[in-house]
Amino acid sequence: MEAALKTRDSAHRRRSDSATSRSSISSRKSLSGLWGGRDTSSSSSRLPEEKTKASSPPCDASSVLSITSTPAASPPTPQHTPLLRRLFRSSSSDESSDRVDITSSSPRLHRLDSSPCFTPSSSSFSISSSSSSFSCRRHKLRHVVEEMVNTEREYVRSLRYIIHHYFPEMDRADLPQDLRGKRTVVFGNLEKLLDFHSQFFLKELEACSKHPLRVPHCFLRHEQFGLYALYSKNKPKSDALLANHGHSFFRRKQLELGDKMDLSSYLLKPVQRMSKYALLLTDLMKEVGVAQEAELTALQSATNMVKFQLRHGNDLLAMDAIRDCDVSVA
Repeated sequence: MEAALKTRDSAHRRRSDSATSRSSISSRKSLSGLWGGRDTSSSSSRLPEEKTKASSPPCDASSVLSITSTPAASPPTPQHTPLLRRLFRSSSSDESSDRVDITSSSPRLHRLDSSPCFTPSSSSFSISSSSSSFSCRRHKLRHVVEEMVNTEREYVRSLRYIIHHYFPEMDRADLPQDLRGKRTVVFGNLEKLLDFHSQFFLKELEACSKHPLRVPHCFLRHEQFGLYALYSKNKPKSDALLANHGHSFFRRKQLELGDKMDLSSYLLKPVQRMSKYALLLTDLMKEVGVAQEAELTALQSATNMVKFQLRHGNDLLAMDAIRDCDVSVA
C-alpha cells in the first residue's frame, strides 16, 4: 500500500515537471523571439535533454529532490532580433538624416547671413550722407561766423587806433590852418561807428559763434548801419582835405608810431568793412539749405541792407554833386 502511494506521487510529480518544462520551453521560445534567445547549440542540446527526461523511466523521490534542488540556469544575454535591428537601423538612419539636414542647412544659414538683407540699404546710405553733408555745412557756417567775429575785432581795434593816436593831432598848436576845425570833415562820424561796434555789434556777433544762423538778425535789428551811408558821403571831402593839407602833417605821426599804413588807409576801413559784410553774408547763404526758408530770407534781407547802405552813400554824393552844379537843367 505504501509502495503504491509512492508510485502515484512520483507519477504525479513527473506530470507536473513535464508541464513545467513545456511552459518554460514556450516562454524561452517567446523570449528568444524578442531578444534572440540563447544560441542554437544550447537550445538544441536542451531539447533532447527535455525529451529524454520526459521519456525516462520513473525515478524515486530522492532523484526528484536532487533535480529540483539544482540551481537555475542564468538568464540569457539579450541580443537584437532582426526586427529590433531594423527598428534601430531606421532610428539611426533618421538621426543621420537629421544630421545631414542640419549640416546641409548650415550653408543656407551662412548664405542668409551674407545675403543683401543684412547689408545697409540705399536709404541708410542716403541718411548717413545727408547727415554728413549737414554737419559739413554746419562746420562751414561756423567757420564763416568765426571769420566775421575775428575781422570785427580787428576792425574795432583799428577804429580805436585812429581815435587814440590821430584825434589828438587835431589839437596841436602847429596844426595847419586849413585843417583847423575840420575834425568832422577829416574823420567823419568815426566816433559814432566805434561806439556802435564796440558796445553792441561785436558782442552780438560773439554770441552767435555757436549759432551761425542768428547773425543776420544782428544786422537787421540795428538802424546804426545808416551811419555808413553818411560816412561814405563824407569820404570824398576827407580825401581831398588830406591830399591838399594833411598828408605831410599826419606823416610825422605815422613815422613816430612806426606804422606802415598812413591815415588815409585807416579811414578807408569803414567802407571796406561794409563790403566785407556783404561777402560774408553771401558765404553764409551758400551754406544754408533750401529747406531753411526763414534763415535764407533773413540772410537775404541782411545782405540787401548792407548793399543798400553802400549804394545810398553814393546816391548822397550824387545828390550833392547835382546840388552844387551850376549847369541849368531847365
